Amino acid sequence: MTDALERVTNLVALLMSTRVPLTLEQIAGELTGQYPVGESALRGAFERDKALLREIGVPLETEVLGGSDAGRTAYRIDRARYELADLALAPDEQAALQLAVAAARLADAQFGLLKLGGDRSSVPVVVANIPELEALPALREAAAARAEVSFGYHGSPRTLQPYALLLRERFWYVIGHDIDRSELRTYRVDRIEGDPVVGESGSFQRPAGFDPRAVFPSDPKLLGDEPTARAQVWVGEARADAIERELGDSAVRERRDDGSLVVEVPCANEEAFRSWLFGLGVHAEVLAPAELRSSIVSWLRALAGAE
Repeated sequence: MTDALERVTNLVALLMSTRVPLTLEQIAGELTGQYPVGESALRGAFERDKALLREIGVPLETEVLGGSDAGRTAYRIDRARYELADLALAPDEQAALQLAVAAARLADAQFGLLKLGGDRSSVPVVVANIPELEALPALREAAAARAEVSFGYHGSPRTLQPYALLLRERFWYVIGHDIDRSELRTYRVDRIEGDPVVGESGSFQRPAGFDPRAVFPSDPKLLGDEPTARAQVWVGEARADAIERELGDSAVRERRDDGSLVVEVPCANEEAFRSWLFGLGVHAEVLAPAELRSSIVSWLRALAGAE
């Protein structure tokens, strides 16, 4: 479970991004793994978070629902009341603001960034730097209504039975059964292309006892379009022991006489794979697949050219 600071910051970002008020159960579902399990513990943690938000002046609004949810309380944050308007920060001023928040990583600084309406698409990454995503409301609607949803992803059409939405390290993910591929898939919402098309309500049933925390990959290199994608990587003798301890003996495909290894590594998420690879410096080299090796070489050349 995440610490209280990250949870409250993510709670603010969630309630600012939603178009409809969310119940406590919906909030806990969106912030999976960030609240304790059990009704009493969940309610206690949320009440403490509510008190903290109101203490620091966050306009947390409540609404008593009707219809099938009659009597239940839902929550949201009015962006117009929370954000400071008409500051007219220049791009370099917004960048400086985010750099300061990233360096400080303090609760007041992170809430301040949201209140100032900082640029949510720029770097560096801040816990509260949650982008506003046009696809998110449609995906929430589809998951709640148990409706299939269609969208583009990496240039290909997808049809998904969305089981859950998760917020992880500032990115939203949708998890569900991919109809065409007949398997469970995880898609990053900000990479969805075009407007999702929501089908008829009640078109599928979420598996009984489905827990998104149990199926969400703990290794970021597994998060991608093809979760089974693997790369063959040479690792020099200086890093061989450490990498074998990290990946396990089952990942080793070849042990060479000079003490180096060839290991098999997930590479579905090329960005995460690059980060892991470059952390090894000159002690690692991608051997296969050829298209991944070419992609990384092109990325490095573009980076060198940009400098």
